[in-house]
Amino acid sequence: MKHFICLLLFVAILNAASDDWHFERVNLYFENDIFANTDSEYTDGSRLSTLLYRPAGAQEWLKIPFTDATSRAHFISFSITQEMFTPSDLNESELIVDDRPYAGWLYFEMGLHQSSPHHLDSLSLQIGMVGPASGMEQLQRFVHENSGSDVAQGWDNQLNNELGIQLNYQHKWRYVPETLWGVESSVVPYLGGEFGNIAIKANAGILLRFGWNVPEDFGSSTIDEGGENGIPVRTKCLVDTPKPWSFNFYLAGGATLVARDIFLDGNTFSSSHSVNKEWLKGYGAFGLSGRYKSFNIDYIKTYHTKQYEGGTSSHSIGSIIVSYLFSS
Repeated sequence: MKHFICLLLFVAILNAASDDWHFERVNLYFENDIFANTDSEYTDGSRLSTLLYRPAGAQEWLKIPFTDATSRAHFISFSITQEMFTPSDLNESELIVDDRPYAGWLYFEMGLHQSSPHHLDSLSLQIGMVGPASGMEQLQRFVHENSGSDVAQGWDNQLNNELGIQLNYQHKWRYVPETLWGVESSVVPYLGGEFGNIAIKANAGILLRFGWNVPEDFGSSTIDEGGENGIPVRTKCLVDTPKPWSFNFYLAGGATLVARDIFLDGNTFSSSHSVNKEWLKGYGAFGLSGRYKSFNIDYIKTYHTKQYEGGTSSHSIGSIIVSYLFSS
């Protein structure tokens, strides 16, 4: 709760500093592998984010370097996020040498976004804590005790405390084919990279949406995939339309080249448990999204390939994203 209050206060202060800024949407994410009847790997994540529009002339220093900032809609996002990683056997209290480490990651993120009908640049800075200070052991214990699930016994073997600083960049393209038999669609390829002591990665993928009144945005993004959810091509274009509803299906896939991943390689500045990671991993996803007036909900099921030597051949996780869109 204290993190939620701090986020709202921070956003309120920034918004008050410029009367021209205004809210676009608020997103609440819930991700868990309970949708696949498992409790391991990337097992749980949640995120609260807010997206604000800001005029191009406001705070000129808030521009993404080396990008075309002209003729773009400018947005800024703030979020608080937690992610949890566990091995397969939660009943083992001793270190499981050939399975991934217990780990938690709690961080605050600020992102800059510049969009047009065909391009989106996003640059985000994440600052947070890995290890016991993240509070993920206490969170999982609370959830498991109150849901009647077995309490994990191996958190004493989790990664050590480490301050995490991460810089992420992503570019998306957007193509809108002609309507076919009354069905609209959009195609959104992307390229991106992550750099910091949490991870060093390069990724690429593509999103395909088809349905009715497909939103004029750059699509849904899960926590693990990165990127902010539902960034519009221009301000207020998602709710100030003649049609108060939209519905679309979602197909996506991509690959990531991994140079470093703290949740597999272990702590950066201290000795800790680690496993031999796979350098290349892929994912595939499907889902659906629906909006009525200012309320939007997404459901996404994502399948990940093997993450490390000795790990399971694949792992899946379900994501639910509930959003509120602000109208003029």
